[in-house]
Amino acid sequence: MDELGRFLRAAKEAGAGDGFLVELLKQQGWPARTVYAALGAWYAEATGVAVPTPRSTLEAAREAFYHLVAFGTLGVWVCAIGSIWFTMIDFWTPDVLDVARAPWAMRQVSWQIAGILVAFPVFVLATRSILADVAANPDKTASPVGRWLTNLALLLTASVFIGDLVAVVAVFLEGELTRRFFLKALVVLGLAGAVFSYYTQGASKDGGKARAWHSRFALLAGGLIAATLVAGFSYTGTPERQRILAQDRRRGEDLLAIARRIHEDWQAGPVGSRRLPGALSALDENAAGRTVRWKDPVTGAPYGYQPAAEGSVYQLCAIYGTASPDGRRPAGWHCLSFDAAKATGYAPLD
Repeated sequence: MDELGRFLRAAKEAGAGDGFLVELLKQQGWPARTVYAALGAWYAEATGVAVPTPRSTLEAAREAFYHLVAFGTLGVWVCAIGSIWFTMIDFWTPDVLDVARAPWAMRQVSWQIAGILVAFPVFVLATRSILADVAANPDKTASPVGRWLTNLALLLTASVFIGDLVAVVAVFLEGELTRRFFLKALVVLGLAGAVFSYYTQGASKDGGKARAWHSRFALLAGGLIAATLVAGFSYTGTPERQRILAQDRRRGEDLLAIARRIHEDWQAGPVGSRRLPGALSALDENAAGRTVRWKDPVTGAPYGYQPAAEGSVYQLCAIYGTASPDGRRPAGWHCLSFDAAKATGYAPLD
């Protein structure tokens, strides 16, 4: 035992207090860190229990990783649920002021469904790891990382609450409070309230109570997710139907590209003697460096082309795999009428 250790042993046996000894030795030039280490060694010998060491940086980083994964994936699947219900509300309560958005909305719902199917299981696994760690180390209920992320989540949730209420009041004052907006506001408030309750109840110091609450929340969330997926798949259909719709979108894009090419050919002709091409094969397939697809992407059959006997009106036709989501276009053979003399977005006349 060194000189400092012998002195501390004698002083403690004489009844000296720790604070007095630290100040005395510091005045004698001993570093506080060295003094505390010597005191720790004395207490470890006296009690037979080693002084506990703090968690390593690696362990703290691991804890932060699981908390961040749980926090991030929670945001992903909660926002995805809200987005899907927003789309369903728009679908169930149509507005005449809406611009056609079915293809875009359908793709969006598919992405949100994928987000839920990936993020929710990851959230559950990350949360289980956190709870298992807390069960093994009860002191981690007061973890700075957990408290920091909990407070951040509560701040964001409170901001969503306030923003949603401000939007409802503002729209009401503008006289535009519609049923669909009211329903969307309820969705936001419901999801934000669920997240708020999850973090406030889950932050309990009682580990058993916190674990029970996490389990109940996971079951309730699972039920909501099941309902959301049913609604989402009823809107998008099966993956097979999605592929057919993608093929039909490709056909529509091809017809518009052909219409642009016909318009360019019409404009290139001399004024007063402009005529439609007799067949699509008469057009250059690589006009202006742009490749035009003249055949169906699935069957390989050429697209239909029906020019008028006189004038600039013509029809482009394709065989579609299914009816359009908005019901405007049937399945099967369908033609769109165009006017080569008009270039207003190359939109069909019908």
